[in-house]
Amino acid sequence: MAATISRHVFSKMKDLSCPNSNLWKVAKVIQKRCLLSPAFSCNKEWESRLSEPVLSKINTDVLMSQLFIQFEKNGAATAVDMEAFSSKIADVHATQLYLVETLLQKFRKCSQGVSAIESMSHGVIRGYLQLNQAERLLPILQDKLNYGIFPDDTSFCLLLDHFIEKGDLESAVKISIEMMLQDDMTHNAGRLLALYACSKYLEENKESLLAAFTDDNKPQLDDDEDDYVVQRFIPMHNFDDHFDITDEKRLFGRTLDLIGRHGTNCPIHQSYLLIGLALHEDFDKLFSLLEAYIENPENCQQFYREVLQVIELSLAACRFKTETIVREPGSELKEDSEYNARHSLEEKESYIAKYQEMKARLDETPLIDENLLSDTQELVTKGLQDSLQADIQAYRDQLNTWSEIRKQNIKLQERAFSLKGKQQLLDEKIKELTEKEELLNYFEKQNEISLALLRTGKPVEEVGEVDDTEYVAEPGKRGKKGKLGV
Repeated sequence: MAATISRHVFSKMKDLSCPNSNLWKVAKVIQKRCLLSPAFSCNKEWESRLSEPVLSKINTDVLMSQLFIQFEKNGAATAVDMEAFSSKIADVHATQLYLVETLLQKFRKCSQGVSAIESMSHGVIRGYLQLNQAERLLPILQDKLNYGIFPDDTSFCLLLDHFIEKGDLESAVKISIEMMLQDDMTHNAGRLLALYACSKYLEENKESLLAAFTDDNKPQLDDDEDDYVVQRFIPMHNFDDHFDITDEKRLFGRTLDLIGRHGTNCPIHQSYLLIGLALHEDFDKLFSLLEAYIENPENCQQFYREVLQVIELSLAACRFKTETIVREPGSELKEDSEYNARHSLEEKESYIAKYQEMKARLDETPLIDENLLSDTQELVTKGLQDSLQADIQAYRDQLNTWSEIRKQNIKLQERAFSLKGKQQLLDEKIKELTEKEELLNYFEKQNEISLALLRTGKPVEEVGEVDDTEYVAEPGKRGKKGKLGV
């Protein structure tokens, strides 16, 4: 129905002279809503999950208070309780989300943090989305060390669809970068949504993203005064070119690189692979692929001509190092390794010269002259429609699996609590019997006790009187107070 309306609206656009008319705006809204089907979120299945006996009986405010008490008393909370609480975050008022974030931090740093259940992250993300607080999730997702929220495939899709529908491409790109950092681009719907967000963002922000490089931006120490502080990290003299990247352009390029590598073997994914390598400034791999295409275009994947323009701009925007930074031990900066990993000015100039020579030959090879962004949107729309049913079924199966895992974890936790209670009773009983045995066997071992006290150098009389409730007199003298050793 929506697709039919969309085609009808776009067919009428040819007769319109003003692109700012209401019909254009309606068409854009319809196009956004048709990107990912509402059925993908499986709202009925999620609500059915929340109606399970364990979750339906939970009072969110009470559970949140109990979790704080557990952390205060024991220094930890169980992964089962945190997973159940995450499923009910939608019941928390938006003004109390700071308490939720405090609990997440406490759980991440406690002994049970390593046992976190995958569905906990999913519950947190869905809860924030239901409260319309997705923007608040971004710093939480980016700070995995303190919060420990690792989105699954469906969570990534829901977040990307939310930001794309709102037109917040910058946030959608940040979510795509998180997918890249988790090195997970295998999920078809998530990869296509990330491709859509990144392609739109590149088209709208090409000038700012690929602005010509003018500033060396060398990390500088503050020489005003000497501050002696505890070393907060062990300096890593190697650059992993993944987690250590902080430059916006290179992060964006790394994301497009992985999208292109994991995508289908088609000109669109090949084009974004080349664009990603250019933005990531991995020019050796980029020129290797271009050289292979020039030498044998029939056996290599074709790409769009627009890619050449991005390569030129990326070469101009490539940041270079003026020197290799070497500091005294203990004074290294975290940014030093990334700066030292840059290309030198001589390398940059050689790459530009090599590309100019290569471009003359590329102009003679068959390239695609169509609009890359338009074809990308068609690819994304068709790909999402083709995989929709499979993705929905996979999500339903995942929800069922998480429910079974919760039931198993609850049984294990109940068994652990039962064993702990029985162990405490046994320990108390053993302690009580041991004390009684010591009292009953006192007169049999009186001489041994006296000798042991004498070896300490203390008179036996210093032991003092024994209370009636603790002293058992020898036969014939019971009912009278006495002194140990007398």
